[in-house]
Amino acid sequence: MPEIRLDSARIERIVSQILRDDARLSPLKANELAALICIRLSTSMPMPTNPYLSGYRIIRSRPPFDGTFTKAVGAKLADVNDAVAWELWDLVYERGHDLPPAVADLPSWQRS
Repeated sequence: MPEIRLDSARIERIVSQILRDDARLSPLKANELAALICIRLSTSMPMPTNPYLSGYRIIRSRPPFDGTFTKAVGAKLADVNDAVAWELWDLVYERGHDLPPAVADLPSWQRS
């Protein structure tokens, strides 16, 4: 069965229009029912077992190689070399957070 991809606002408008036209419901009641249907559809969708950006971090595991991080740290601390800068960057990286599972849509090459 082919997959249909529509945003929830569009689905809600389509369902509301069908309820008004075919079921002859008032616009207010049709909109309420359409919203409930969309909520139920959204909650029934399976969560991905392996989120698309799982395991990625917002920052890299190593500082930039151009020395800007080392210079910035050197401006704040005295007598800083690359080894100290790498240690400090590890502290920053360890405290970083993974990206939330639904930050981005599927890449275009994975869409059907």
